[in-house]
Amino acid sequence: MIDTAIAAEDTPAHIPASRAASAVANASARDIGRAAGKVAGNVALAIAPGAALSKAAALRRLAIARPRITFDPPQIGWVKETTTSKKAWKPYNDSAPGARAGQAPTLMRTMPNGSKRPVKFDGIQGDFMVDRKWAVVNRPRSRAQILRQSEVLAQHRLIGTWEVPTPVEKTKALKLLKQKSITNIHVKVVKP
Repeated sequence: MIDTAIAAEDTPAHIPASRAASAVANASARDIGRAAGKVAGNVALAIAPGAALSKAAALRRLAIARPRITFDPPQIGWVKETTTSKKAWKPYNDSAPGARAGQAPTLMRTMPNGSKRPVKFDGIQGDFMVDRKWAVVNRPRSRAQILRQSEVLAQHRLIGTWEVPTPVEKTKALKLLKQKSITNIHVKVVKP
């Protein structure tokens, strides 16, 4: 190897230059691309080694990333509602966003035995199912409805919104939802 190095020192400069020119002239596109990539990579590492390494790390993570799972939109049904009342809660419920007169939006809940049952809400706003509560009460029937709504929302990967008329009712609703450990139903005040 020492003899080769000494011989290279004695070689005139035009000979290695002509060898390099002929190598470039006879190189394939792949060889030229590989050489250009090495040069560009070395320049990038010399200029900004941290940025180059972070880009390489990001590309490596991108290669092993899983594609995001997409879900079909929920099938929202409408059932006829026959509730007739002259009390103040009826127009409040009927004025929910996305509500239809005389109909209630429903989501189908899959029961443990495989059967399906509808769960009613008062309206729809975008991806949120809206249920209006004139008064929040902590009774067995109300607690059962809360659990039904939370379960069907979880099955359809949705978020529910309870709309209540006063901050006092909001406090009651938040307390009840916390008692039942329900996190997929939000509460907001909407004046009648």
